[in-house]
Amino acid sequence: MVETDSVVTAEREIVVDAAPGPECDDFVRQTPGARLCHAPAWTCMVERAFGHEGIYLVARAAGRVCGVLPLTHVRSRLFGDRLISQPFSDYGGPVAARPEAREALYRRAVEVAREYGCESLELRNTVRLPYDLHVRTDKISMCLPLAADPQEVWKGLRHKTRNRIRKAQGAGFVVLSGGLELLDEFYRMWTIRMHELGTPCYPRRLFTCILETFPQMTRIFLARLNGTTAAGLFAYTFKGWVQSSWGAALRPYDNLGPNYVLNWTAIEHYCQEGMKWFDFGRSTVGSGQHIFKERWGADPINLCWQYWTPGGREPSFARPEDPKYRRKVELWKRMPLWVSRVLGPVISPALP
Repeated sequence: MVETDSVVTAEREIVVDAAPGPECDDFVRQTPGARLCHAPAWTCMVERAFGHEGIYLVARAAGRVCGVLPLTHVRSRLFGDRLISQPFSDYGGPVAARPEAREALYRRAVEVAREYGCESLELRNTVRLPYDLHVRTDKISMCLPLAADPQEVWKGLRHKTRNRIRKAQGAGFVVLSGGLELLDEFYRMWTIRMHELGTPCYPRRLFTCILETFPQMTRIFLARLNGTTAAGLFAYTFKGWVQSSWGAALRPYDNLGPNYVLNWTAIEHYCQEGMKWFDFGRSTVGSGQHIFKERWGADPINLCWQYWTPGGREPSFARPEDPKYRRKVELWKRMPLWVSRVLGPVISPALP
């Protein structure tokens, strides 16, 4: 990570620098609203996986950490030069114990964006920051409360959801879970589904780096039928939250519902692990993924992503539903699977 010049708010004695230490981990673990992506290790993981430069801003008062804002510099000829908090995560933005710390972190982030010549500064918040920024609200996360006894969660599920889980169980799906030893199988299945959707797949090393950086917190779940993997889920935990960030089911098995037995098995596991919330991950409002997550009775978390741009100009977003991208999506679906597995990891690091 690079170091940046300090910013001092004299009247409040807030100093901002880019020198994270072990005390930042303690601050992130103790502060409400902080997620795994706010930990210094996440920024280091992204640097290792993709080579994107991390700038981890720390606000201190009297030498003690009172706020953090992890940033990653993502450069791409196709998608522009951006500063993001945090990439490859649904969440980000400043976490601060006091408003003046948040203000100092935000001001320094804008300075860094200017210094780097970025086209935008993207803050992946859940609560809108009090600044005149562009806002994107078309994405949502869905979170299900967990209980120590999985049966308490089971009783709260909708009747149709329970029936779909039973149907998948009756079809003979077997769910297993583990770590790196299951990654090849997960990645093979996941890249097939990404190709079907017309979406460039992330390189395998992203998942490898997450598993190696957070081995005790990360788990892969696979649903198999007659020895063939039909669906998979990649999840990690932090502060009582389960983050289900990547998952997929293959189309030939859709009518059997492997995603239902897969997610239910994961929910049972994390209930027994003492987790409090199961985050189904980000989806577009009104999409099929959103509807699937609603069927579990999950609570919505509105994602409020905010953007600073030089001169306040409108930021550009790469949206598959946008007519200018729709043709590219259809072309991607028609290319051979092996080509998508080669090209996807080249393009996708710029799509965090």
